Amino acid sequence: MKKDIDDILAAYLNKAPLTEEERQEFEVWKNSSVHNKKVGKLIVKLEKQKQILARHQSHQVVFNKVQHQVQQSKRKRQLIFWSSCAAGIILFIGFFFLLRPENTVTRTQTINQTYISGLALKRPAAELILPDGRKRLLSQEKKAVIVSDSNREMRTDQQTLIVESNTIKTRETEYYTINIPYGAEYNLVLSDGSKIYLNAGSTLRYPDQFIGDKREVFLTGEAYFEVKSDSLHPFIVHASDVAIRVLGTSFNVNAYAEGAWVKTTLVEGRVEAHCGNKNIIMAPGTQVAYNKTTQESDYFPVNVQQFISWKEGYYEFEDMSLEELMQIFTRWYNLNIEFADPKVKEIKFSGRLKRYEDLRPLFEMLEYTRDVNFIIAEDKIIIQRK
Repeated sequence: MKKDIDDILAAYLNKAPLTEEERQEFEVWKNSSVHNKKVGKLIVKLEKQKQILARHQSHQVVFNKVQHQVQQSKRKRQLIFWSSCAAGIILFIGFFFLLRPENTVTRTQTINQTYISGLALKRPAAELILPDGRKRLLSQEKKAVIVSDSNREMRTDQQTLIVESNTIKTRETEYYTINIPYGAEYNLVLSDGSKIYLNAGSTLRYPDQFIGDKREVFLTGEAYFEVKSDSLHPFIVHASDVAIRVLGTSFNVNAYAEGAWVKTTLVEGRVEAHCGNKNIIMAPGTQVAYNKTTQESDYFPVNVQQFISWKEGYYEFEDMSLEELMQIFTRWYNLNIEFADPKVKEIKFSGRLKRYEDLRPLFEMLEYTRDVNFIIAEDKIIIQRK
């Protein structure tokens, strides 16, 4: 049986042996167009660069596997050109975002600007809204006391807001709201010790202390939760019409206001997702996707890493449309993006990219598909078909 050309190219790049039939199929594909010939040359170039890096950096893995598997789903491919350019797209993503040594950018670095073709993209500060409506900007680097009185204390430390525990719980609970603007991210440690990683464009409403038989927070956007175990006080995350009830576990919730879905991905532990009139008890390595319009929910196994990689400073994606990818970029880098030709929104990509990198190689990679151009006009990036 013939192997899909995407799998053949991925196998070649990972030094997997090819059969004679597969080699012949590769040659036929490569010679079928000028574009494919260029991609073929790129494969050889990438392989040589990988060998060079392997010799000079044998102490670490510098070239991760780049694979693309065509999803066998109910949907048929809608773009005829995909099979001919997918490998080139994937390989460029691998070249620019996987081939670079891991020590180029570390997770602990604080990077205030990202550049794309000379355009500086500043990272705005996260914001804390106090119960009385006053606002405080949260430092990304410095240690600072944000709230301090006889009843409570909140302080910042290395891009994390820490809510100190109050052992005397006789007063009324007060709620705070932390806003993470586009282009930023922040962490939060609640009074019970639970840790929350908040992605760009997210808002979390939380109490300064937990009183009663449950611990509740309210999320819009995306967050990764590491909940402190407490069997007597379940932890509940409210996201749109979904309530996620946990006792102590790690999970991710994606619930952006503009998105059609609320997605809960369980990493470890036990979670019960209440979706409308349906309750789903989740197992690790699964996801519940709730459609806010139809109020229907699906439950299925997933590659968890694709949904939690953002908190480690990179993003994995598979068969993602250009429109979805640009939505992520809008949040991450606070970009203003406009599609001059709506048809290019449906171009699909797979790969892995780092968050704190020069953006120019990525846009160069996208342009290499010969299907899109990126034009910078003041503070706007316009995407059009070539």
